Amino acid sequence: MKKLNSLFGAVIAVFTVAAHAQSSVTLYGSIDEGVTYTSNIKGHGTASVGPVAVPDFYGIRGSEDLGGQFKAIFALQNGFLSSTGAGTIAGEAFSHFAWVGLSSNRYGALTLGRQLDLTTETLRLDSDGSVQYTFYLFHPANLDNLGIRGDSINNSVKYATADFHGLKAAVLYGFDDTSTQPGRVVSADVIYTNGPLRASAVYSSWRNHSIDVGSQLGYTSFLGQSLAKGSVFLAKKQDIGGLSATWSVNRNLALHGVLTQVNLSSDYGSGRMRTVELGADVHTSVANMVTFGGYASWLTGTRYTEVGVGDVYSLSKRTIVYAQAVYQHAQGSGNAAIPLLSPSNSPNQTALRVGVHQFF
Repeated sequence: MKKLNSLFGAVIAVFTVAAHAQSSVTLYGSIDEGVTYTSNIKGHGTASVGPVAVPDFYGIRGSEDLGGQFKAIFALQNGFLSSTGAGTIAGEAFSHFAWVGLSSNRYGALTLGRQLDLTTETLRLDSDGSVQYTFYLFHPANLDNLGIRGDSINNSVKYATADFHGLKAAVLYGFDDTSTQPGRVVSADVIYTNGPLRASAVYSSWRNHSIDVGSQLGYTSFLGQSLAKGSVFLAKKQDIGGLSATWSVNRNLALHGVLTQVNLSSDYGSGRMRTVELGADVHTSVANMVTFGGYASWLTGTRYTEVGVGDVYSLSKRTIVYAQAVYQHAQGSGNAAIPLLSPSNSPNQTALRVGVHQFF
């Protein structure tokens, strides 16, 4: 009886601690709308309305203090299109990520579920496409996964270390389940942050990854694989390596850059894409930022060169208005194809955009 009473008391104590544990839940999101004029989409100038600055999304994050320096954590985030309200991936409630785990300031964090590729999570923070609020400056067909385009990793386990004098690292493994993720994924990164400098290195390795190269770049075949009738390219191997950095020179100027290499292979051939990207953000006032960015990508037989300039004005901490101009030139076998836009039927393509963006 004494043992039973002791056990009962221990259970009551656990629930008492849980009842008084500190917890928090945050609802957040992002919505973007604007008008884009594109000089050449399949031979015609076209105006379109819709989001582009960053993916529209809404999410929920939460944590509960478990005591002993540990917290239970979770996050759910879904992408949608403000122009139609449709989800970015049909049939998926949380297309960006949906994970749960445990964290500690001393031991790091262990999370499980659907999670971002570390290439997306790490390199994106130093990229023109993210820092300057335009997906148009991401790279051809998003082959290096910098943009959040639905290539999250299902059935994954991730461990991220605690911060050690500005140095952090993470490793992620995605299991092959033959249906939602027909090949395994391995991803790892290292991040260093110290004062005005942030630098990172990432490696991701995918197997049997489907990539929509045809509609995004206008190719009818790629690495020996036919893309006729809307067929999607199947990469037996997709290995991504990348470096990135941001240096805040002073309160008015920040410089950032990204280097990536993607090695691809299919049953019929192999190839690679190398990209060099640079950007500069000039704060002309507390509320206004002028942006300059561009990259060169070498993909099989085509070099894509893209440059962009923009102006971002903050109406408040959560709302910005912006104007952007982006130009891409393709040299080689392919035509210009600015990300998120339908390909041109010529080597050149220009996009002009004005929009408003709010975070909540």
